[in-house]
Amino acid sequence: MNRRTLLAGIAGGSLTRPAFAQAWAPARPVTLVIGFPPGGASDAAVRIIQPHLQAALGQPVVIDNRAGAGGNLGAQAVARAVPDGSTIGSANMGTLAVNPALLRNMGFQTAELAPISMIFNAVNTLYVVSNRPWRSVAELVAAAKARPDTITYGTGGVGSPGHLCGILFDHIAGTKTVAVPYRGGGPQILAAVAGEHDFGFSPLGTLLPHFQAGTLRALGVATRTRATDLPDVPTMEQAGLADFEVLNWDGIVVPSATPGPIRARIGEVVRATLANPQVVADFARRGLVPWPTTEAAMAAQLASDTAKWQPLIRAAGIEPS
Repeated sequence: MNRRTLLAGIAGGSLTRPAFAQAWAPARPVTLVIGFPPGGASDAAVRIIQPHLQAALGQPVVIDNRAGAGGNLGAQAVARAVPDGSTIGSANMGTLAVNPALLRNMGFQTAELAPISMIFNAVNTLYVVSNRPWRSVAELVAAAKARPDTITYGTGGVGSPGHLCGILFDHIAGTKTVAVPYRGGGPQILAAVAGEHDFGFSPLGTLLPHFQAGTLRALGVATRTRATDLPDVPTMEQAGLADFEVLNWDGIVVPSATPGPIRARIGEVVRATLANPQVVADFARRGLVPWPTTEAAMAAQLASDTAKWQPLIRAAGIEPS
């Protein structure tokens, strides 16, 4: 990724005066592209903010799910769109920070996208299918060590946060498990409930109904502190895997050639929407934490995650496909 080019572009946008930003309004309906199918955290978050964006922008905001290739199909559609504010996208950490190390041809360059603001961060939670015997992280690790290349974990696709969690799990625990990719977080969880894989990581909000129904079981959370909704479930560090933390964020992006005043106005609308008490409450019910940021702050987080994950992927011996 050409982070220097990306940061330079963002710096220009962040200096746009609010008066100019307020002057812009879309001349036609806005398409909001999601790189994943319905049912996952990305889709749920966008559907929460969509009516608020629509009201603020004064035009219909039409959601377009472009699932596939770990979010790349959606990101590619945004990168190739006319840079006039009529197409914006929701892209996650895996698509933007990790896929460049996993895929030889992503179909676009990350420098073709300009970050606008984060949308949310979610609590990645380790689950196991309820009919599997493991009731702690230690038991799962012991089983994986005893049966290398046998125990499977589901992911929302190559480079997804769930995939990153699995990579980090093997790296820290010294295990060799097998990734089973699906076309997004929703299909991943449906497959888990059907018993198609053994364990996985997914946002807490997506998993809570299945924990409550007893179809899946929580073993740990990939955050520094325990989750409010799962006070009896340890962090992965508390369960014995040191330095196990994986952010799970989505953010708004636009084509990098989008003029600064348009980017600034979209950013203002997104940040105001994420501060709306109704949005905050709706996110909380799904285990999501609103994360409004500036363009520069999102770019800095992206650069940090790129620096963290790409060397780890190479060290794990994962060859680009």
